[in-house]
Amino acid sequence: MEDKICALLVHDGRGDHLSSFRQNLDQVVGVAKTCGEAAHYLQKPNPPHLVFTDTAMPDGTWQDVLKLAAKAPKPVNVIVVARDANFKLYLEARERGAFDLIASSTSRPLLAEALEDAAADVVQRRQVQELLMLG
Repeated sequence: MEDKICALLVHDGRGDHLSSFRQNLDQVVGVAKTCGEAAHYLQKPNPPHLVFTDTAMPDGTWQDVLKLAAKAPKPVNVIVVARDANFKLYLEARERGAFDLIASSTSRPLLAEALEDAAADVVQRRQVQELLMLG
């Protein structure tokens, strides 16, 4: 199993609502300010395990980030970060393939739990992919 869970933060930098997540992550491999920059990270042979994406960037939205993650060579879990809790957006994000949607105001214990769940899920998905490729 891989030692560290790597994450990519996708946001335009006009606010620091994603900065609080850094403290809970093993390793942040980068910060992408656009969907185009996110694509660079997600096309690598070993893409980040987790992507935390703002709802909108200058060149797209969280939906575009989901599409990029779906094309990554290894499974990636996308967590949409909304400025405020929004149940309708949560349902839409989950329906379209996001692992989760969390509000930037989420408490540290709940955030830690969400990260743990997302990390465990993506590690398992990558292990299954590896086994299928071997067998």
